Amino acid sequence: MSDIRRVLIVGGGVGGLTAATAFAQRGVEVLLIERRPTFEVPGVGLGQPANALRIYDALGLLPEILASGFSYDRMWIFDHEREPIVEHKFLLGDDRVPAFCALSRLRLHEILLAAAQRAGVHVRTGLTVDKIVDETDQVTAAFSDGGSASFDFIAGFDGIRSTTRHYLVGAAFAPRPSGYGGWRVQVPRHANVRGMEFLQGIGGKTGAMPLADDLMYVFHIRPEAPDAVFRREDYAGLFRQRLAGYGSYVAEIATALDEKSDIVYSPIEPLLLPWPWFRGRVVLGGDAAHTFPPHLTQGAAMAAEDGYILAREALTGDVPLQTRLMRYSQARYARCAFVYTFSYQWMLDEQSVRTAEDLAAARVELKTNASARIAASDRILDSRII
Repeated sequence: MSDIRRVLIVGGGVGGLTAATAFAQRGVEVLLIERRPTFEVPGVGLGQPANALRIYDALGLLPEILASGFSYDRMWIFDHEREPIVEHKFLLGDDRVPAFCALSRLRLHEILLAAAQRAGVHVRTGLTVDKIVDETDQVTAAFSDGGSASFDFIAGFDGIRSTTRHYLVGAAFAPRPSGYGGWRVQVPRHANVRGMEFLQGIGGKTGAMPLADDLMYVFHIRPEAPDAVFRREDYAGLFRQRLAGYGSYVAEIATALDEKSDIVYSPIEPLLLPWPWFRGRVVLGGDAAHTFPPHLTQGAAMAAEDGYILAREALTGDVPLQTRLMRYSQARYARCAFVYTFSYQWMLDEQSVRTAEDLAAARVELKTNASARIAASDRILDSRII
């Protein structure tokens, strides 16, 4: 019988809910706490690649996710006028699992939260951990409501501003501004957007991802001041300015943006915490341990993998808990380091296009090499981990 009987999961995002469900389905008593008072999930949409879909399949959720999203098997890179440069067919998935299924962030969260509750996870919102006391055979959390409880271990999936990470490493490792930011908005899907697509511009990159037959989101990545703070009422005008150099449907969308458009802006702040991602009976996963530029659409996928693999490793083997958590850290670090390095370099390459001459050179390089590069990533990320 496992010595892990009671677990605290801090954070109710993709990674935290996946971990909570994976533990609870294996008979562990799980308390999941979320600092927000309600699960009103910010954000736009998430492309879920085959490696994430396999995790959801293991939890029994694949049919519901596929029914809720838009599946596709390829991506395109265009120039700023949507003239084609290269088409890539993903080397991801199999007969059961598509290469990608993209859906709204809110819908994915609803599916994962319902699964956790069905598995018996006790969910509390509006609650944080004020203090952690790690003892030999248990760890105690003091909560913001004045209560406290003891657990066999604590898993921090509490996001990029993780307080659990601060408990482990202090301020030694924290997200740093990259100097780039991302703008996103949901809009009706254009019929010719049939998969993920990037439009390489001068001074930035725009793209789109379908989320349903009638819905997609448009994004734009460009340099932004690390300390930039934009007023919400200015978002539409600022987004229009940033899309001014693009043609095709992007120009139509830019013209239609107004104060009612549900635009999301966030700085890109990468982080890769050195392993091991634990100390004693406290362990990290998801954005608390790693955040990536969005170019491989692997942020939520890596968090889901973390949650599932953590439950599997923590409950497997008659060895000390620290040995099991080390196995988890070693298994996850190399894979996340690949995503971090690949996506960061991709961002730097695309953002280096500053002139018409740069764009002409980028067109040649992308046509020659882009599909081969992405294929190399596909092979790594499609390798079976469960």
